[in-house]
Amino acid sequence: MAPSITTSARQLAADWVGNSTALTFRNSRDSLKLLRMMSYVTHQTMEGSVFPAFEAALGMQEAFSGSVVAALRGDRKALEVAKESVDRVRAAAKYGKLVRRWGKQLYGSATFEGEQVLSQGPFLQLSYLPPPTTEKQAPFALFHAGGGIPYGDRIFRFLPESNFFDRFLERGIPVYAVELRGDRKQIDYAGLTLEHLIEAIDSLSAIAFEHHGQRKMILEGYCGHGMQTLAFVAAKPRQATERFHAATTFVSPYDGRECSILAEFPSLMPEAMMDLSFAIAKLIGQGYVPGDGMRMSLDLGLRTTFHKTPLAHVAAGWNETTYAKVRTVEDLSKRQRRDLAGAYWISPESARRFALPIDLVRYSSRLFTKGIGPDGELPASYQGKSLSLKTILDDTPLPIIGFFGGRDVMIPDRTAFPILSLFGKRYRHIVHPQAGHISYVLSPKSWQIGHKTSLEPNPIDVLHEVVAAS
Repeated sequence: MAPSITTSARQLAADWVGNSTALTFRNSRDSLKLLRMMSYVTHQTMEGSVFPAFEAALGMQEAFSGSVVAALRGDRKALEVAKESVDRVRAAAKYGKLVRRWGKQLYGSATFEGEQVLSQGPFLQLSYLPPPTTEKQAPFALFHAGGGIPYGDRIFRFLPESNFFDRFLERGIPVYAVELRGDRKQIDYAGLTLEHLIEAIDSLSAIAFEHHGQRKMILEGYCGHGMQTLAFVAAKPRQATERFHAATTFVSPYDGRECSILAEFPSLMPEAMMDLSFAIAKLIGQGYVPGDGMRMSLDLGLRTTFHKTPLAHVAAGWNETTYAKVRTVEDLSKRQRRDLAGAYWISPESARRFALPIDLVRYSSRLFTKGIGPDGELPASYQGKSLSLKTILDDTPLPIIGFFGGRDVMIPDRTAFPILSLFGKRYRHIVHPQAGHISYVLSPKSWQIGHKTSLEPNPIDVLHEVVAAS
């Protein structure tokens, strides 16, 4: 029997009321979320920018006043105080220029004897870095799956005396490094999607595998590269099994929701607002999330906005008078080289040079807002098929090793608890209590066996154990 007109009208009215109230509640929740986001931004800006600026200004005045009072009391010579004050002013005026000039020159400057480019694609290139000695064949090579991360993947070549790759080369382990071909001025990376990255890792790892004599390697991803790398294994389990002993990550956000400092801002942003920001970036930003936008999002969580301002550079020079005396880059001490390169790495200019393609940012944002599903589902797909860590568990024999720093405020080790639960003994979870987020790159002495700050267990020793057991 056909429904009566009264029944149909009642159903239409119910649908209308239901949809209207659902929309009202959703909009109300989004409005509340927006208010919380505004409150968060205001608080973090005050704590990370305004208050530190006042502290820096007061600190400079206090130092100057203290020197003058010491001279008046006769504790210090007036000429000495005058000379120090001149050096402070000169260093304060120079420091920002040194960061932009020499810091830029130094950042990512490590090169390696005998290195060669094996392949180039539209966005990425594969370089072979041979160890200094080949007297004894290493049981494995490292395949570094690089690509797009904030501020650029040149961080792994930070300085000749302080970089990621040397730690493996000095132990006789060859490195195959996948890296961006240049900055945004040199290459248009708007088309670098997660799918393209998966295909690039596939093709470049095949080249490295052949070059390495068809011997298996260790697949490695650092920070955001780690989750891009695991997406490749989930999408290409057969190829990963053929070419690799294991997959390892360093300080990678498996379930980004557990990274409270970095996850708080994107979690407060209404989903519609986030989608709108991506749409605007696609239209105005030519397919990129603006480098300044990505930088400010990170700085809000870490409260590091002030450190990248002109006043911060003035204060840094004021407090380090030795910069007044340097004339050439060769005059810099090791500490000064590290400070200038590091200041440039996190600078607004570096963020703009290495602005991220929208698709990679979407994947990263979903890791921080949606995380990993209960069965290992990743918030991404490849060729229309959802990706899952469970594919790695079911379709490959690969063990996974996760290294974390106990002092890493951005990526705590609890981010890996879901994969620890899912993989059981197939996943090895290692926390180095004294390491920070970038310590594995910037602290070469900690890799030295027997050093007072050495990593226990040593990451390379762990990889040797994994290969021996495979």
